[in-house]
Amino acid sequence: MAFELPLSRKDAVVQRLRGEMLSGELAPGAPVKDAELAARLGLSVTPVREAITQLISEGFIEALPNKRRRVAVLTQKQAIDLMDVLGAVLVAGLERAEGRLDREWLDGFAAAVRAFQAELKPDMLQRSGEAFRRIAELICDAADNDELRAVTDHVLLRSLNRIQLYPSNHLLPLWGEAFGDTAGLLDGGDHAAAVQRLRSFFSDLVAAMHRDRSDDAVVAPRPH
Repeated sequence: MAFELPLSRKDAVVQRLRGEMLSGELAPGAPVKDAELAARLGLSVTPVREAITQLISEGFIEALPNKRRRVAVLTQKQAIDLMDVLGAVLVAGLERAEGRLDREWLDGFAAAVRAFQAELKPDMLQRSGEAFRRIAELICDAADNDELRAVTDHVLLRSLNRIQLYPSNHLLPLWGEAFGDTAGLLDGGDHAAAVQRLRSFFSDLVAAMHRDRSDDAVVAPRPH
């Protein structure tokens, strides 16, 4: 029987603060002070500090000079740059995977894409991000390039969490279609067309985000 372990204090704080930042309750640029948060949450400072450290690694909180911290500020340009780089590393990985895709890999990739599509909803972005990591892992496995894997891991860490702060719900269907098409083309043996489909998707995505862009103001999350 499946069961869930209870959250540690640190994990509970991470979940609480992440939710407040995604909802906009903790606004971009708001100062993050461990003692104040500990008092508000009725906890000791230690789990709050541990949670802040994790949220810094996830890109939700920024560490500033003089030990100051604030809720991450995401401009429209930063969001576009994140997607541009994410596309570049995934396309590079898929290009290098040519000739390495056996039936087990293709079936696993198709299953990962289906899981991603099932969770690609505005209120499930955290889970869809986790599903997307599996797609990226499979591409890196097939590319068999350790340096590309390291770069991809870094880009995923920065992009998948921070992009949740970007109001892009209207773009979500494009993700499911693109990766579904890519999986189908790979399964049919047309590797070049699959690479081109993925490249075109990220190019179109970045172009759409540029059309939405009005200036470099801070992006404010939309309620989920």
